[in-house]
Amino acid sequence: MKTKNLFYLLLALPLILSSCNKTNDEESTTNTENYDVCLEAKYLVAEYWGSEYTPGADNFSVIIAENEFMMDIGGASLSEGSYYCLDIYTPITANGKLPAGTYTLDMTESYAAGTIDGTISSLIKVDANGNFITDDEGIPFSEATLVITEKHVELTAVIDNETHYVTFSGEFEYIDSAIGGGDILRTTTLTNDVEVEGEAALFVAEYGYDGAYIFVMENYGEYGAGDGALFMLEVALAEDITNISGTYSVEDGTLNIGTLDAYGMWGSWYFDTIDGELGSKYAALQGGSVTFNHDGDSCAMALDCSDIEGHTIKATLSGAFISDSPAPESLSNIFNR
Repeated sequence: MKTKNLFYLLLALPLILSSCNKTNDEESTTNTENYDVCLEAKYLVAEYWGSEYTPGADNFSVIIAENEFMMDIGGASLSEGSYYCLDIYTPITANGKLPAGTYTLDMTESYAAGTIDGTISSLIKVDANGNFITDDEGIPFSEATLVITEKHVELTAVIDNETHYVTFSGEFEYIDSAIGGGDILRTTTLTNDVEVEGEAALFVAEYGYDGAYIFVMENYGEYGAGDGALFMLEVALAEDITNISGTYSVEDGTLNIGTLDAYGMWGSWYFDTIDGELGSKYAALQGGSVTFNHDGDSCAMALDCSDIEGHTIKATLSGAFISDSPAPESLSNIFNR
């Protein structure tokens, strides 16, 4: 049903999270001298999956984070610290909110209410630059108990032979990823047509087995990304072809439409950016075509597409082209790919 990497799964979600307001309404009286690691977390986000694949139990992905961090429709700005990522199963809820109770580690993938899926749950650590200290699968739990009340959680877990005691007090953040639920399954926020022109674009190609993702940023200069449009375009290419010149269209299947599900954003999309960050306007491309004229380290693009509401997205852009190398830092930060 889901990737084994809960952290990357959450980073792909289309939602801007606000800061939690921490409260001391419920303070723990536990003797922390009994633990190797004690942490008072500043952030908790719970993603609700519903019971579509787990009849009799609701499924939540929970991140308890040492420090606050920002997630948006393309990626995340990660804070230094520890991220306790848990996949839990609860009794069926009426409102998609975490129900109070005690949850224990289960390594059998039973998906039973009251359990934490030990095959997925892990600790991920991030350094001061936002890079993983652990690998992206994290360090698994060998034991874990999670106690949830209305505005308080306590996690006791054995991780790499150390016993961790983690608490969080405050409002929980929620993401609704249940089938048919929540606002995040929108594929466009446009209310009008879009037209873009420019000669300072950056084109970045990421090649796969049978195609490529072409990222096109309208304004990219000496200081990185500026305000403007950003396109993520998935095109079909013959194997071993790296020159992207040609015309690709939704109608002939060479330009993949944009789709959005609980796992992330796929295919071809338009976004707006402000100060190098994704803005509030975006659209999954559902029809139309794009033409690239690629010559060495330069490229030009003419795009004429539309979203599901019939808004047109047109772009005439040219600029520098790079591939087979890491994307510029600002672009990597936006997508965290």
